Amino acid sequence: MPRNYASGFTLIELMIALTLGLIVVAAATLLLLTGQRSVAMQKGVVELQDNANFGLNYITKDIRLTNLNTRSAAINDATLYGGVVLTSNASTDAVIVSSVKKPNLPTTIVIDDALLSQSDDRAGWAGVSNVKDISGDLKSDQLVIQYLPQYTIDDKGTTTGATREADDEYVGGFDCEGNEIRYLKSLGLRMYVQRYFLREDSNKATNESSPLALACDAGYYLIGSSPTAITNLGGAGEIIMKRVDHFRVLLGAQSVDVDTSASTPVTSIEHQYVSIKDYMAMTPPRPRILSLQLGMLVRSTQSVGADAAVKADQEFQVLDQAVKVKTSTGPKYIRQVVSQTIALRNALGER
Repeated sequence: MPRNYASGFTLIELMIALTLGLIVVAAATLLLLTGQRSVAMQKGVVELQDNANFGLNYITKDIRLTNLNTRSAAINDATLYGGVVLTSNASTDAVIVSSVKKPNLPTTIVIDDALLSQSDDRAGWAGVSNVKDISGDLKSDQLVIQYLPQYTIDDKGTTTGATREADDEYVGGFDCEGNEIRYLKSLGLRMYVQRYFLREDSNKATNESSPLALACDAGYYLIGSSPTAITNLGGAGEIIMKRVDHFRVLLGAQSVDVDTSASTPVTSIEHQYVSIKDYMAMTPPRPRILSLQLGMLVRSTQSVGADAAVKADQEFQVLDQAVKVKTSTGPKYIRQVVSQTIALRNALGER
């Protein structure tokens, strides 16, 4: 009788096949995870660059309005309607001439110092920040500017009749919150004030802890009408740049020194960038402000997981400050310092 033989894999062959299969699966899984991390990193970098570049360009364009159409091109902390708002009548460090204070805002305006330009460690300032230095937690700066918009007149098509000007409106573009600058001409000219600062963003992911964003708060007051307040200033404002961990502002100050000890007087001009606190600590009359430097530590909105390439204790240089992000047990993010030097074209020359 013929015998039937069963053919198949031996146990050793089966074990070898399983081992090779596991190696292939492990390699594929590793490639997949590596690819996912790479995609997350690239997406984070793209979001970071888009947020930083577009946001910074918007802010730069807006801040160039500083000192527009004001009485004097030369500005400092004692220039009425000066483009960089450093002092009010309530400020203890406002310059006093012949027993009269000389602030940037009209003396009739009652405003808290927290709504003026501020820097880290200036008395009473409590700007939020997600960074620290060797001495402890830092505070972000705040920049406040003012300008008189370049108005046009909308006559509404009524060019005849005794009341043809009754409905005329001033039109001056938009403020930093996106509100159209449009109002009746009969009300008088409005000076616009814009405040740039960091605040917490309530629109956040569930795993985000206290994310900060750069916001702008806009208000206005009437010129020549003895205003007592700045309308609409002091709110949460509108976010113009998401996920900013720290905001730093330096003033570009120009001082002129004349040495009269020689037979021929020698004039020297010095230009330096100083913090708002250091500027206000100078002896009055304080030097002329010609430019601004803005520095921001921005991060991606997209986390990159627990990638070892992203270190939590990395140090960053934000203008004149060496900072580290406060320790966090949450997800990791890509971070980058962006900075911009802005010449205040409305503060140059003489007027």
